[in-house]
Parts: sequence; C-alpha cells; structure tokens
Amino acid sequence: MSSPLEAFAGLLDRSIREITALATDARGFDAARIGRIADIWDNNAVPLVGAACAPRFLRSRRARAGLPWMADLGVDRRRLMVDLDPSLDRVLPTAQPDRSVHRNYLGRVFPGVFRLTAEIVDALARDYDLAAGSVRSLTARPSDAGLRVQLTLATPRRFTPGTGRVSRDGSQKPWPAAPLRFTFDGVTDLRFDAEDRVGIAVSRTDAGPGVAIGRTGRLRATEASVWPDDPRWYESTAGRAADLVTPHTRPRRREPVPTSTLTAPQRAAAQALVMLLNHARLVHHYPKLAAGVPILDICRIAGEAGSAILAASSRRGAERQTAFAELARRWRHVPPGVPPETIRSGPAVLRHARYDEPHADHDVAQHGAAVLLAAIPGADPEGPWALASGEIAEPSRFRIASTAFDDGQHIDRAEGAFRMGEALVVR
Repeated sequence: MSSPLEAFAGLLDRSIREITALATDARGFDAARIGRIADIWDNNAVPLVGAACAPRFLRSRRARAGLPWMADLGVDRRRLMVDLDPSLDRVLPTAQPDRSVHRNYLGRVFPGVFRLTAEIVDALARDYDLAAGSVRSLTARPSDAGLRVQLTLATPRRFTPGTGRVSRDGSQKPWPAAPLRFTFDGVTDLRFDAEDRVGIAVSRTDAGPGVAIGRTGRLRATEASVWPDDPRWYESTAGRAADLVTPHTRPRRREPVPTSTLTAPQRAAAQALVMLLNHARLVHHYPKLAAGVPILDICRIAGEAGSAILAASSRRGAERQTAFAELARRWRHVPPGVPPETIRSGPAVLRHARYDEPHADHDVAQHGAAVLLAAIPGADPEGPWALASGEIAEPSRFRIASTAFDDGQHIDRAEGAFRMGEALVVR
C-alpha cells in the first residue's frame, strides 16, 4: 500500500493522465471534467510540495492532513478524488452534506444549490412567475453522467423587494428578473427553439424532473438541481422560512497543510504548476477558446508532476534547490495558444452547444451568441479527431434537439450558419 505522501503525489499524476485521455481524441472531450480536475490543484499544489519537502518524520502526517483538506469542499470534490484514485475511499472521511442555504457577511440568507424535488418546484412557483419567465441561456454537453443541460431562466418575482436596485448612476431602479439556474443530468429528451423561449413550467414526477418551454420546447432528465441566483432571495417566502432555521455560524474547514517552510525555488515550482494547470481550465470557463488551448502540450509539460516533486524532494541541500528550480523553469513554460480549428462541413460529433440571449441586467449590456464545439476528423481518417469551434454573434435562429449529440452526425456549414438536419440549426 502506498504511503499518504505517495497517494498525494500519485493523485496529481493521475489527474494529468486523465486530462490527457479526455483531450487526446475530441470525440471524448469533456471540458467541464477537465476544468474540475485541474481545479483540484489550484489550492493544493503548494501543500503537496510542502508535505514532500517537510522533515522526514512530518511528511506522512502533512500528507495525511492534506488529502482530507483537499476533499473538504463537498460531496462532489470527494467523489471526483475517489474516481481518480479509488483507494482514497478508505482514507478520506465521509463528506458532510453541502448546506443549501448560507449567510453572507450581513447575516442575510442566500441560497446554494437545491435538488429539484417536488417541494422545491412548489417553492419556486410560489416566489417566481415561471409562466412569465424566459430562457436566458442554455448549454448542452455530453458528460460522464450522460447529456447535461444547464438552463438559466429570467423570471419575474411574485414578491416585491423592499428596496430598489441602486444603478451605476446612483439612482434607484427596479430589480431585473431573477435568474434561476437549473442543471439537468442524464437528459433523455431536449427540444429547444430560441424563437419559442417564453413561458416555463417546471415539474418533478416519478418519471423525473422536466421543463416545458414555450409552446413546443421540452426537457426531461433523470436528475436535476436549481440555484436561485437572486440577490433578493432572502425576502422571498422560501428565504424568510430559511432565515428561521439557518445557523449564523459558518462551517469550519480543516486546517491546511503548513507551507511556510518552503524555499523560494520550491514555492516557485508549485506556483508555476498551478499557473500551467490554470491554463487547462480555460477550456471549461471559456468554451469558445477551447479549440485553441494547447491542452496536450500542457499535459506533456506537466506529465508525472507528482513523481517529479517526490524525486526533487528526495535530494538534499543545494541539489534539492536546483531540482526545484529546474521544475519551476519547466512548468513556467506555458505553451502559446494555437489557431483553433473551425467547424467545417462534414462528419462531426457535437461536444458543446451554448445559446445566450442578449440582455442588459445591472446596466451592463450582454450580447447574444451561439457557441459550438465539435469533434471533426483529423488529417489521418483513422487517427484521433480534432476539436473545432464555431461562434455566431447575435444569432437570428437557434434550435437544438438531444439527437444532435448522437454519433454519426453530419454538419453543414454555410456562411454564417450551422446545421445538422433538424437536430441543430444555428444562423
């Protein structure tokens, strides 16, 4: 059985291998999973180096503390770590259930993510006029849990906020419609037409959660959640009820692994690795740039980083400092972006589709857009497929069905338009 420090470093190696596997052939590209894996190391590369470089008698203790601290961000983080290394399931403590309601610095309650139960559907209907709501944005992509759809609705409130919104010029203005952000996993049926996006009915039955959109749009899945992203939620019926039972204390996180003893080269190496993996996260946060992110080059540079940290920390004195300085030089080399492939007519496997409706909440104009990511054949028909992107600003038409994500599709690209039969129309 590996030591706690070996498990800590091994998790980093497995993370980079998994990102490599997800990016090698674009038919299996999963931007969200790549982003979640890279995000693990944003606050944990420095603790790993701190554990590896600690005095020998402290290394296992610090690594044993570092792994639970890494997993201390909720059920999803722990599940992802165990997915990468199943042996951690015996080591990590059971994750505490995530709080659905928190308090901000003013002591006001604000909502987190709620599982979409029948009770939550009823609560939403009491506080928001769903029938008068409209789709603000829709994102659909394949994931390890099947097709995932994220849907943001702009919905009028049924309650009246106690004060108006202070605009950028200092005047009082009415609050804009409240965003309700839904996530649907295991989507079995999706039909959406941006021309028919007004009028929403949310349901939860024995068959699963669903949404009816406009006259003909629909969405059905096996599981769903919702985040009422409403700054005035604390004044809603649900918010006032939550205020009576939500503690004023915040959950305490575990103590992080001490890192104050790191030398300049050791800290520089850890921070360079963080910046390198942060570039990998761009494929998740900025999908329209994903086809131009050199993700495989990033993984090549960061490959076996955990093993390299252990090897460098096993040296003594000046040799250790030299080894970490060399790692810092290697990891500081962020590969430049590459010209992204453009989706062209031919075989394609759709990996991401997003539609955004133009709006001007909070005095900031947000432009409408449609963004597509698809896998297309490379120069070698038998080799890995490449990731390609396409974007249309202010589209006049956006229509999509779940069948657009089936294998064996053919996309037609015309000037300012994309089409996959009747499953996808963007222009």
